[in-house]
Amino acid sequence: MMKELLLPFGLENAPVLPIEAAATLAEHFNARATATFYPRVPDPVIVDPMSPGVVSYEGVGEELEAQKAQAREAYEKRLGDAAKDFPGGGISLDVNSLSSWHQVAQLSRIYDMTLVPRSASFPDWQMVFEATLFEGGRPVMLIPDNWSGKCGEQVAIGWNRSTETARLVGQTLDVMRAAKVVHVIEVPGWHTAGPDGAGLARYLERHGIDAKLHMAPESPNGAGYQVLEQCGELGADLLLKGAYTQSRLTQMIFGGATKQILQEAQLPVVFAH
Repeated sequence: MMKELLLPFGLENAPVLPIEAAATLAEHFNARATATFYPRVPDPVIVDPMSPGVVSYEGVGEELEAQKAQAREAYEKRLGDAAKDFPGGGISLDVNSLSSWHQVAQLSRIYDMTLVPRSASFPDWQMVFEATLFEGGRPVMLIPDNWSGKCGEQVAIGWNRSTETARLVGQTLDVMRAAKVVHVIEVPGWHTAGPDGAGLARYLERHGIDAKLHMAPESPNGAGYQVLEQCGELGADLLLKGAYTQSRLTQMIFGGATKQILQEAQLPVVFAH
């Protein structure tokens, strides 16, 4: 069951903390959300090339406390009136568990899902997202800039038969059971060896999920774009996608479905690797 949601944030992305998406998941699954702050402070020990030994930065403790105070203020401003009637198990603030964004992935291992906003005001979103995706071992939801509304009633799966997508299917069965319908989307030529979409649809139906199969039409566009086009046509409000079936380096150089969806999705997307 999906009971614990992690919302990591720094001072730069507190204004886009994904409260709406967290509230939707909390309502569906009676889940609890934790907004966890990661500070940015100088290393307390600095090497000085002009003198022997090291120089200690003694103000790090005060800087950390100042940032925590700013985080509390930013969190309360972002949450607003939602704090009173946040659904499920509610939402809380944690300013003590993390000392940098590098630790988000480690903490995410004891949460059912981590929610990361994709925003122009948050230039480090991809670093936080990828670190959590590769090192956390749990699903990561990416919420696009300026998105609002509900998610999870019309779910789509970009099915390419891969290990990564199969793992995500297993991790999100509760999400799909709570949906009105799940759309299994295939793209011609976009798959590894493995069961086709009809096989996945049968599997989901055995779990009590209303699954419908869709084959995207032939198109010169990349698979990621085709999946997103299908999501738009079907009215999907949440996409499930296995991430980086090709290596991350290959996708960076040549592109790929994951890169296309990361950059272009206008609906929340849950990824797993």
